Amino acid sequence: MATIVYAYPFTWGDIEANTKHIIDCAKSKRRSPGDTLVFALHAMTGAVHTFESLSADTKEVIEASIAKIAKATKKTGVKLVLPAMVSRGLGVHLIHDGVADVLPMFETVGGLVVLKDVLGTTHDLVFRTADVAEPFAAWSASHYVIVDSQTFHDGRVFAGQCRVVQNGKLKANYLAPDSAFDIAMAHVCRCDEATVKVQALKVALKCYLKRYGFKAVTLGLSGGLDSAVVAAIAADVVGADNVHAYVLPSRFTSEESWQDAEDLATNLGLKLQAIDIMPTVKTAFDSVTPHLPEGRSTALMAENLQARARGLLLMSLSNVDGSLVLTTGNKSECAVGYCTLYGDMVGGLALLSDIYKSELYKLCEDDDYLRRVIPKNILTKAPTAELREDQKDEDSLPPYPQLDAVLKNMIERGFSLNKLKKRHGAELAARIWKLVKGAQFKREQAAQGVKLTTKPLSQVTNNDFF
Repeated sequence: MATIVYAYPFTWGDIEANTKHIIDCAKSKRRSPGDTLVFALHAMTGAVHTFESLSADTKEVIEASIAKIAKATKKTGVKLVLPAMVSRGLGVHLIHDGVADVLPMFETVGGLVVLKDVLGTTHDLVFRTADVAEPFAAWSASHYVIVDSQTFHDGRVFAGQCRVVQNGKLKANYLAPDSAFDIAMAHVCRCDEATVKVQALKVALKCYLKRYGFKAVTLGLSGGLDSAVVAAIAADVVGADNVHAYVLPSRFTSEESWQDAEDLATNLGLKLQAIDIMPTVKTAFDSVTPHLPEGRSTALMAENLQARARGLLLMSLSNVDGSLVLTTGNKSECAVGYCTLYGDMVGGLALLSDIYKSELYKLCEDDDYLRRVIPKNILTKAPTAELREDQKDEDSLPPYPQLDAVLKNMIERGFSLNKLKKRHGAELAARIWKLVKGAQFKREQAAQGVKLTTKPLSQVTNNDFF
């Protein structure tokens, strides 16, 4: 009698399809009478919901689906353990012999626990309710299984972090498994912080693309770190042939950036195409020049026109080939507004919007995959937007480690301006506070991000500045 865990992605928003799949799992020839099939929290809807987020009608549909599963699997002899949100609340249902019963359970930090004595199995079951950024306390029993979902919904990502503990020792762990697994089988994979974060980004992109029917992605490669990491994640998820990568040079693009973009494309197996943005920039500049106020500087407009020309070209390409444009900005830049609306902010998904720039460097050092594919020069050169001659990010911003230290205290830890001044100095704290406050209108128009910290930028509001 085996216990099988199903923690791979289910179809988002399609209860009927997921119900059919669960029934098919129970009727599979690989299953035997007496087997226990354990499903993660997202199995019915493809997402992890709160009670308030589901309508009464949806909860009734789920209840009817559970009854349908019970009826269809009655003669299989298998037991199904299925968490689901119904009219009475979240319950863990035991389906066996045509009957669905709600099991006794209790909450722990970031999870729901059903004891093995209740289940009639060898291990307690801990259903993870916490996403990758939320607190989760490991269970302390000698025999237990952690069952995590694998889904992306409203910015929250669940990375399929499953674990089997037997006699108090780790027997198996899984990260984003692509198939069901038997808890009797030994299996060990890396589940350190960097690996989990990178896998979470991959799960988010994979689920997002599948939900909206995209098969390919489009992005610009600048030769910098952010676009390099996004390209690497995308290539692993959809394959190199489905990553439409473009280098979009201006007259300020250096040979070094060209070479770094080409080296990255080679490492990932991408076909890199080039489109000169200067004709587009010139046309736009010439069109608006007669209408500009006299005596006003056009320097900022000239820089932003470059970013917007790139955004225009990428969105135009994606309109024709049906791909999803990925925006590449990181949390540091987005927090202080070092980004251009309708320019480098275009796209349907912002994979890095909850990762600070300094942390992105560390991620590339700690993760095996990123360390292997990101060219070393990208990791060692000074970051630059290359929107004017010899431009460097530090011309406009403090060094990223310094900037990020202030941002973490301000955003995640909720420091007041006075407290920031005491910790980081009055001048630096006031400067960054002003930048973050002034960029709120940009963040309110930003693409969907992936939540990897306790407070992503999507949760920063005007109330945070009072």
